[in-house]
Amino acid sequence: MIKTGKHIRIISALLLSLFLISGAQAQDITVNASLTETNFFSGEGVRLDVKVSGQSINSIDRPDIPNTDGLRWLSGSTSTSQNFTYVNGRPSVSYTYGYQFIAQAPGTYTFPPLEVTVNGETYTTNEISFKVLDPKTIDTGQAERSPDIYVRLEPTKERPVVGEQVIADIVLYFKNSVEVSSYQASPGWKAEGFWKEELENRQQARTTSTIINGVRYQRAVLLQYALFPTKSGELTLSPFEVVVQIRQRNQRRDIFSFGLGQERKELATLPVTIDVASLPELDNATFSGGVGNFSITRSINPTKAYVGESVEVVTTITGQGNIPLIVKPEYEYPETLELYNPQENSTITRSNRQIGGTKIFTDILIARNEGSFEIPESRLAYFSPAQGRYNTITLPALVLEAERDPRATSITDTELRFNVEPITGLASWVSNEEVPLSQQKWVWLLLGLPLLILGGAFGFKTYHDKMNSDTAFARSQKAKEKALDELQKAEGQTDLKVGYNHIQKALSQLISDKLNLPLAGLSIQQLSEALKEKSGTEIADEVKRILDKCDTIAYAPNASIEGMESDIKKARELIKQINKVV
Repeated sequence: MIKTGKHIRIISALLLSLFLISGAQAQDITVNASLTETNFFSGEGVRLDVKVSGQSINSIDRPDIPNTDGLRWLSGSTSTSQNFTYVNGRPSVSYTYGYQFIAQAPGTYTFPPLEVTVNGETYTTNEISFKVLDPKTIDTGQAERSPDIYVRLEPTKERPVVGEQVIADIVLYFKNSVEVSSYQASPGWKAEGFWKEELENRQQARTTSTIINGVRYQRAVLLQYALFPTKSGELTLSPFEVVVQIRQRNQRRDIFSFGLGQERKELATLPVTIDVASLPELDNATFSGGVGNFSITRSINPTKAYVGESVEVVTTITGQGNIPLIVKPEYEYPETLELYNPQENSTITRSNRQIGGTKIFTDILIARNEGSFEIPESRLAYFSPAQGRYNTITLPALVLEAERDPRATSITDTELRFNVEPITGLASWVSNEEVPLSQQKWVWLLLGLPLLILGGAFGFKTYHDKMNSDTAFARSQKAKEKALDELQKAEGQTDLKVGYNHIQKALSQLISDKLNLPLAGLSIQQLSEALKEKSGTEIADEVKRILDKCDTIAYAPNASIEGMESDIKKARELIKQINKVV
């Protein structure tokens, strides 16, 4: 007996599967249209590209090209290209059809949507707005004088506030007649008055087309820097130098790739002046140093501890802006809570034309007495350039409960009693002459011991108070240890750039801490001159030599691991010398 119901269900499932598969195939098709330029002169050529992409393309009916105002179609110049890729492990194919046009009368026009039939389904492209320019508007004198290739430094802001991020693009402009084969940025660019961070740049610069003074140029962003002004006033960015290898496109190519016909050009940007405004006054809050958009939190861990145990107060600042320049907030702690060894950790991101990340400040506290202690609330503020005002964040008060450790029992007299039994038997007694107590050394030692303890305690308290109250003294005392810790990170590094970065940070941080200088915004020359006043020319010149090498190591052709190890040893000797004389 045949069960027809079961067969019907199977057939229905198969039909449904085929329907879903055909629907999915239809949905993965995309059709787009674009013009190679949207602003061009009358008489200039332009190409319309129609791109069809998908994972399953069986048939394509090319679109009918309509008559379009402002353009004349060259019907015999249609091109076709094909490209295969893999998306999520599945093959994808794209077909691109190119149609050449000549621009006609000046004006503003719209290229109408096109209908393209793919696998029997009709798809409609988007309309495209374009502008045809009048060649009569070209300044002939400027066009004739315009260079074939040049480089510009283009900041995103001309009037930032102190600490606000400014993106500086190093942009190369070259005519269509010029072919650029390679470029190399000259090392040692200085941005005096700014904290400089190089952004993560693309491996290969991508070009776009633009018109300048009636001349069409290709525009390529070579490098990007994030600059943070550290002071107000007019600050000038020095020229940025670039070396490029070029050749004229009308020259005959070197078929053996010997590089014949290529020309080496040294280009430099013009100086750029940026007018930096001061930050406004701030009331009823503490400025964190942050300029951008941040979130600030504070926590205590644990909230209950025994007397003598360490407790961490952690402040976390996350966001986008001048995160490297944010300083540790200072809190008011109860006197019974002693502060030890504040710590700082940071994670910086340099992508998407934005500096961001997280900075974590940790205060180590120890309660000396039992009880309930409150760390008062604190109001921290950062400046938002987008809003043009300060944003204030209130950190709630924190409470610490400290109690005695029940396991730490006091020693009783019974535990200190010794079971001494009398010695019986033959004993030999020797009579010694009695010495006065005033001549006993141990008596004078016992009398002087309290004074020594008192003097040591007073000295320790004075040093401890000065470490907590005098920031410059605390930085100077910890400078050598911090520098050696940073230098230790350079040892064993196989990445020269990372290793020399640690060497540079160790020496710069040591000089800044010893001389009570700002931690950021100082050039190598400023650090060297400040050190020269305290230590003499020889040490300062050697420090400047190493710092210059650290600053340019990414472009040093003969750098090696052995050379870096030698510089680490020299830096260690310099740290000891600076610590002695400063």
